[in-house]
Amino acid sequence: MLLSLVLHTYSMRYVLPAAVMMGTAPTYMLAWGAWRLLSALLPARFYHQVDDRLYTLYQSMVLFFFENYTGVQIILYGDLPKTKENVVYISNHQCTVDWIVADMLAIRQNALGHIRYVLKDGLKWLPLYGWYFYQVNHSHVALSNCLLLCI
Repeated sequence: MLLSLVLHTYSMRYVLPAAVMMGTAPTYMLAWGAWRLLSALLPARFYHQVDDRLYTLYQSMVLFFFENYTGVQIILYGDLPKTKENVVYISNHQCTVDWIVADMLAIRQNALGHIRYVLKDGLKWLPLYGWYFYQVNHSHVALSNCLLLCI
């Protein structure tokens, strides 16, 4: 009986992070929407600075749970750049969490808020996240158009 309780509790270890991340997403969206309205009269650079900071805060929380609850480790080797560089990271979606690897790399370079993704066009209809990514100028690509261009 006790062993089955322990196993059941262990299998539920992802409930807390999922509940926290899904529960805070509407709050971040509300804060972002309020900032979007308040900053309408300010120069665009002020809006982008706070928007990048809000995105960094949320993604840092996602990374905290992802790294600490799943046990995933990322090992970096090589020389760190002396100055900030622009980077293009291309992923072939070998798994569903390729985007988190880009975030793991970016947070270690203090560039998490500056990431922009190229997303499949259908993802802009994803509740909360798709709309946010559409609003902050992430690129959406219609794959049917890409196939025609590639032929």
